[in-house]
Amino acid sequence: MKHLTIILITLLSCTFINAQVEIKPGIKAGMNIAGLSNLEENGGIRSEKITTFHIGATLSFKFARFYTLQPEILYSKQGSEYKNFGFDGTQSIELNYLSIPVNNKFYISNSGLNFQIAPVIDILLSHKNINNPQKVDIAIAGAIGYDIGNGLVMSIGYKQGITDLLGRNVDTGSGYETTDVSDLILNNVIQLSVGYQFKL
Repeated sequence: MKHLTIILITLLSCTFINAQVEIKPGIKAGMNIAGLSNLEENGGIRSEKITTFHIGATLSFKFARFYTLQPEILYSKQGSEYKNFGFDGTQSIELNYLSIPVNNKFYISNSGLNFQIAPVIDILLSHKNINNPQKVDIAIAGAIGYDIGNGLVMSIGYKQGITDLLGRNVDTGSGYETTDVSDLILNNVIQLSVGYQFKL
């Protein structure tokens, strides 16, 4: 039994030593189609999405043929356009974030096709035409990606904020300053991205 245990430990050790994690730094940029939910319920009418951009760096860790962990640091410009009662023309809410997704990429068979899901922390850097927005937004993102080859990658995805931009909570009947879920102002972004990954 003692010899069997030693053999198993040796085999497991060799497996971990031989396992190679492929690490690739990269760059990423693309288009945001950004909006804010429920502006109509908060005094605005004809809310419209805005077209902006995101850009930043990635670092991928390929642990297995089917799975890669890819943290990212991005500058992401978000917000919305809306027409408010009592004003002529439209106004733009601008929200500039340092976005930190932790991307989990799951590959289909031996192809470059992959599905992605990520928790995201968005840290507000600056804002315009909105009073006292929350400094941190928590979001969930999902995407479909494809590794084209020669380091080139692309993806299309959607990011949904899950914390109210003004820091309010859903009404729980607990006596807090709360609001109905249909009134919460939440970030939402469609993201089209291209990137390049470097070999170390």
